[in-house]
Amino acid sequence: MEQKKTRERLGLQLAAARREKGWTLTDLGQRTGNAASRLSGIENGKFNATVDALAQVGEAAGLALTFVPTERMEEIMALIGRPSITTAYPTVVRSLHDDVFIPDPSEEEESMSGNGRP
Repeated sequence: MEQKKTRERLGLQLAAARREKGWTLTDLGQRTGNAASRLSGIENGKFNATVDALAQVGEAAGLALTFVPTERMEEIMALIGRPSITTAYPTVVRSLHDDVFIPDPSEEEESMSGNGRP
C-alpha cells in the first residue's frame, strides 16, 4: 500500500511540472517517446514505472529523480513548500546480531571490573 502512495506522490509531482510548462500528456509523450496513456498511468500512480522511465520523463519535465535521507525529508519538504510525508519503513533496522551477541565492554568497564589490562 505504501508503494502506491509513493507512486501517486511522484505522479502528482510529474503532473504539476508538466502543467507548469503548459504541456499536455501528448506533448510530454513526444519529448520522451512514451504514449500519452502510459504517462497518464504514471501520473495517476497506476503504473509501477521503472527508475529509468521515471528519470527520463522527470528529466523531460525539468525534474531530477534523487534519494533524500529520511532524516532530512521533513526539512526538504518544508523547503519546497510541500506537506511532510511518512514512510511505512523504519529508519532504524535492528539486526539479529543485536539480540544474540553481548557487546564488548568498554575499556572503562573492563578497568573497573579488575579484569582489564593495567
